Amino acid sequence: MAERPNQYWGIDMTKVMSRYSGWVYLVVVLDWYTKEIVGYSVSARSKTEDWLEALNKAVNCIFPEGIREGGYEVPMLISDNGCQPTSVRFMKECSALGIRQIFTSWSNPRGNADTERVIRTIKEDAVWPYEWDSIGELREAPALWIGQYNTDYPHSSLNYRTPEEYRMDYETEANTKLFCS
Repeated sequence: MAERPNQYWGIDMTKVMSRYSGWVYLVVVLDWYTKEIVGYSVSARSKTEDWLEALNKAVNCIFPEGIREGGYEVPMLISDNGCQPTSVRFMKECSALGIRQIFTSWSNPRGNADTERVIRTIKEDAVWPYEWDSIGELREAPALWIGQYNTDYPHSSLNYRTPEEYRMDYETEANTKLFCS
């Protein structure tokens, strides 16, 4: 269980059927503490480079000064044992960033439960209610939906605060404790 933001990130993929493009793949990176979606990618295939795109978006979003330069604790990345997160290239990139990977046990979706749950929410709220014609439509949709999810979607596990509110509350409390000590 995460005790602070950016302690554990989960990464996983889901696929969405589009009328003219066929299967389209969405990779999501989730901060387990705040439940914020911090990175994602949408592609016509599910290759290592697509997973790296999602991870790099997360790293660049959360650590704009650089993951090592800002004096941050580097998150641990939790994933299943699929061919993308276990590929040599993905593992080398994680290692270069200082990110330690944790793999769930085989056929155990509970090992990455927080990420699996947010993917279910994406499917229920942003995928299943609509019919998608192309990958172009699907490339535009996540940015809007993720922005709303992070800022407007209260979670019972966060005492009915949004992911953004929960992160901001943590930062305010952490700064107060640091300032007052």
